[in-house]
Amino acid sequence: MYVLVLAVIIGVVISLWYWTRNYPRSPPIYPGGLPIIGHPYIVMKHRKGNLNDPEVVGNIANTCLDKPYLYNFLIDSIGNGLVTLNGPTWRIHNKLLSPSFNQQVLNTFLPEMNGEARNMVAQMTAVARNGPVDIKEFITQYILRSVCRTSLGLESKHQDTIDNGYAKALEEILRIVGYRALNVHIHPSCIYNWTSIRRRELELVKIVKNMINPIIQKRKSQLKPTKIDNYDSSTTVSGKFKPTLDLLLHLSNEQNVLTDDDIRAHLNTFVAASYDTTSGVLHNALMVLGSYPDVQERVYEEVQDVFQNNEELTKYDMSKLVYLEAVIKEVLRVYVAAPMVARKVDTDIVLPKYTLRAGSICVLSIYGLHRHPSWGPDAKEFKPERWLNPDTLPTNPNVYAAFSFGKRNCIGKQYAMMSLKTSIAHVVRKFRITADINILKWRYEIVLKPTTTPLVNLTLRT
Repeated sequence: MYVLVLAVIIGVVISLWYWTRNYPRSPPIYPGGLPIIGHPYIVMKHRKGNLNDPEVVGNIANTCLDKPYLYNFLIDSIGNGLVTLNGPTWRIHNKLLSPSFNQQVLNTFLPEMNGEARNMVAQMTAVARNGPVDIKEFITQYILRSVCRTSLGLESKHQDTIDNGYAKALEEILRIVGYRALNVHIHPSCIYNWTSIRRRELELVKIVKNMINPIIQKRKSQLKPTKIDNYDSSTTVSGKFKPTLDLLLHLSNEQNVLTDDDIRAHLNTFVAASYDTTSGVLHNALMVLGSYPDVQERVYEEVQDVFQNNEELTKYDMSKLVYLEAVIKEVLRVYVAAPMVARKVDTDIVLPKYTLRAGSICVLSIYGLHRHPSWGPDAKEFKPERWLNPDTLPTNPNVYAAFSFGKRNCIGKQYAMMSLKTSIAHVVRKFRITADINILKWRYEIVLKPTTTPLVNLTLRT
């Protein structure tokens, strides 16, 4: 007994010494840190102490590819996908998965996005005369159905199961992960594993596995080995898309580099990322258009010129939506979905004034970068015109990190931009939107979310 008490005392003393020692050239310690735990709880709750110098951030983002322990909370729930993999494994998997996000493959996704966007518009039309409405459900369904169709290859008749089970389970899982990240007392697994929240999380993980595993196995049986072996992401038959799942099965079958657990983790990550970020960006974009009538009318005029008398956007139309792209980029800058990312420092990084020691954690502030002085005195203002003249934009690319930055940026950024352009174009073509994004208050989970229900008025255009 005495030996155990002595060991605990020695451990506490060593921890306190380790925490309070000061290395030469160490950055100043922000007040409020706890021994062993440090500052993550302060950063997560108050978003203080973040790095927002573009040169420093670029150095860290390109040098340190590993994520800190907080990201492991996602591994326990949705699996070890591109967001959470360690640096060396991420390099391998990112290279393997990149072909499924090249432009030729993305172009084949457009008919699916157009179809789901028309469905969303039809749903909105049914409530357009009801006064202020909450369009979140319509937006979420569009994003979810599009990403499940292009990732899993599901037919429409099977989509309801995903909408009602898989998606809701993932949404609740993400809420649980966010809650755990914001409450430092349940960070240690030895405590968290005994909580009712963890038991609920395990139930949800089981639901997700029971839904996604049959889809993987069914697709395996549908694809003959010769078809999987001959997978070519750069070609399609009659313009028909090949879902991401086909590439994953090809890699598993031919190169033996992905297990079923790996495939499920990557699919969960793709769907969760789209569900929680792209849907939020689309919602913010429509709210912004409703708040800035002049911007909305300019988008509408451009959309009309591009659509002409056609029902769908084509791959040739994407590059013509110049002003719409500027609006989307500015929405991503001002109303950033994920305000910060973190990196684990695995080697000493020497900066002009300080040295970041290996083993520490750096939180990189995307929110701060998007308001960096290099954007000019109007950095906090919504001005899509700034994107129309490259000469007026900041010279350092790190001040814009809507899809993260450095080597480990988002693999799906082109997919997200195509999905946003398609959906917004269809909505603006049909409706005049009225809203006020300035009245919203925000809370931080894994991404920024409004604390109140954002309502919009939809008026059918004649």
